[in-house]
Amino acid sequence: MTAVYVLLGIIAFVVLLLLIALVNTFFIKEQVFKDAKTLDYSKSEEYALKFKEMIKVKTISYDETIDNKDSFIKLKKVMRELFPNVFSQMEVKEFKGESIILKWKGKSSDKPLVLMSHIDVVPAVDSSWDYEPFGGEIVGEEIFGRGTLDTKSTVFAFYQACEELIKEGYVPSNDVYLASSTDEETSGFGASLTVEWLKKNNVRPFLVVDEGGTVLSNSLPSLKRPMAVVGILEKGYVDIKLTAKSFGGHSSTPPKNTPVARLSKLVTDIEQNFPFKTKMIPEVETLFKTAAPSMKGIYKYLFGNLWLFKGLLTWMLPKISPFGRALLSTTIAFTMMKGSDAENVIPAEAYVIANLRTHPIQNVEESFAVVKTIAKKYDIEAEIVSKRDTSSMVDIKGEGYKYLESIIKTCFPDALVSPYVMLGGTDCRFYSEVTDANLRFSPVRMDNEELKKMHGNNESIKIKSLVEAKNFYQELIKNNK
Repeated sequence: MTAVYVLLGIIAFVVLLLLIALVNTFFIKEQVFKDAKTLDYSKSEEYALKFKEMIKVKTISYDETIDNKDSFIKLKKVMRELFPNVFSQMEVKEFKGESIILKWKGKSSDKPLVLMSHIDVVPAVDSSWDYEPFGGEIVGEEIFGRGTLDTKSTVFAFYQACEELIKEGYVPSNDVYLASSTDEETSGFGASLTVEWLKKNNVRPFLVVDEGGTVLSNSLPSLKRPMAVVGILEKGYVDIKLTAKSFGGHSSTPPKNTPVARLSKLVTDIEQNFPFKTKMIPEVETLFKTAAPSMKGIYKYLFGNLWLFKGLLTWMLPKISPFGRALLSTTIAFTMMKGSDAENVIPAEAYVIANLRTHPIQNVEESFAVVKTIAKKYDIEAEIVSKRDTSSMVDIKGEGYKYLESIIKTCFPDALVSPYVMLGGTDCRFYSEVTDANLRFSPVRMDNEELKKMHGNNESIKIKSLVEAKNFYQELIKNNK
């Protein structure tokens, strides 16, 4: 009987906790938000036509092996024509590969501000697009072209912001720097050269703002309010080559456990039995806590009571969403493979490449050790081809983050603001050497469908987003006192 009473006690306790969570949900009140800021969109067409000229220049990432810098020289010539006040009033420094930084001298050098985004783009296949990828076609309220989202739009916006302020005779309270690399998409050296220049000139920015999170609609289930997410760190990156060897041979007399078969077993094992740690770190928890009051139904119940459901959600989210998995763990994707060069030959050597995005809870070496241990079960060798560790994390209680958060709330008053774990890489990681607040935020409204266009077909941006982004950068500059 004692066991029965214990069981009944446990059930009663669980029911009590569930009821407390339910009652608590009714007391979670949604924050009162203002409507989206009313802006003057009268210059939308002017901005679109100017921006079109930047999109028309085909700036595929700089490649040192072929020295393809001509397109970047051409783009900067176009930008000098589009933003004459910027280039006449600011000090210009150019680097190998045509990366560039401009300095706008302020009244003080105490709190320097760096606005940055890259000017290189990934390739685009014309036949897959409805509009010419480098035509800058204006269709209705959108402009199409490679780089409209990633990230010539933000470059245009902060240059235009400065152009107008200079024309008005405005002088910033603190120095402002405009930085753009030409090889961000290929993880090149442009940003590192810029950082070395800042170090050489003893510039320690109060705040660096690069591409990153956006003002995203429908970002989480049942969440109707847009959410402005600010990247405070980037996950690490590692490519692992997994090689299986044998004596080879003719395919007419195949032995068991050929290299391809062993690699297949390895891939299946990892796909079916996820091997990495899973944890909801405080910064991800903050994201969910920020969203919870504006969620509906069961989602508000679960995310609004993380004190009770954090463990359940940590277990459940990776199983129902690749995005949930990426927020909570190191991820692994098998991206390339090679075996024999002939259809009837068993390869003496075959390999697959695994791309890992490492989480702060499990760094590159620890994640590699996990994969290496599994590979050993199938007599497969593992080696790291390339890597970079998780970036340093920005303190969300720090002055830089709080300032950026306040400007986002001013410019996008209808949006929730939250820190965010960046799943991809940006140039911003290099700036941790010179600032405590290197943050990743693009002041552009978009939904999940638009987000998919980055690096995809028919990349486009709403013209009014250029106005909003320009306004954001002006507020960021004017309020930095």
